[in-house]
Amino acid sequence: MMKFSISTHGLYPAKIENVLEFIDRVNFRYLEIVKEYPYYNLTSDDLSSYDFTYSIHSPISDINIASHMDKIRKSSIREIEDSFRMANDIDAKKVVVHPGNISPMAYKFTDKILDYNTDSLIKCQSLAEEYGVLMCLENMPLVDGLLYSNLDALFEFVENSLHSAVCLDVGHAHTNGFSIDDMFSFRDIHHVHLSDNDGSYDMHDALGSGDIDFKKVFDVLEAKNYDEIVVIEVKSLSNIYKSIDYLKNIGMI
Repeated sequence: MMKFSISTHGLYPAKIENVLEFIDRVNFRYLEIVKEYPYYNLTSDDLSSYDFTYSIHSPISDINIASHMDKIRKSSIREIEDSFRMANDIDAKKVVVHPGNISPMAYKFTDKILDYNTDSLIKCQSLAEEYGVLMCLENMPLVDGLLYSNLDALFEFVENSLHSAVCLDVGHAHTNGFSIDDMFSFRDIHHVHLSDNDGSYDMHDALGSGDIDFKKVFDVLEAKNYDEIVVIEVKSLSNIYKSIDYLKNIGMI
């Protein structure tokens, strides 16, 4: 059976003890922690009551590793480094990282922003290696200014320049019009995010509520002998329950 995880995104802002109780109650053994308040400074002691396997999503709010503002860019890298440190402490093997974005004032010099993004990600990859964790770079939805919404560009960059791994976000890829076969054409996908939408924007709705063919997603993953974590990353508790019911109905859990 596939290793299904649940993101704290849909449980936010519940206290961590309540999150852990919920994960146990729905009989999951995997949890992805978005490293933002109130989960910003968690330690292994905070999680010691349960024997779960963890992954970490580095902070999203106020982070831009491609910023043309030097202090913001460098602070963003430090926040990602702290995610690697936390992962090392709680024995989480993978950390999901977002690429940077082009702020409105920076469209006058996009080449420089792309260089900043590349340099920052290479620094982050080196830091991940120092902390003994795997950095998984995530593809972005079709939103103006977000870098690496194009999967082909992301795959090429990871393979030729970054030499890390990819977190394939199915919902994000769907907003960019990629087929399921194309989504999983890259060999170094080591983490997967699941949510549904109708293709128009990144809704983070319950699995089975939009028009993504998740049965085909799981068929492709099984054909590739994918044996790593897939994360239910939806926007609310009700969407988590609906997603669990959907997975039960199609025989995945």
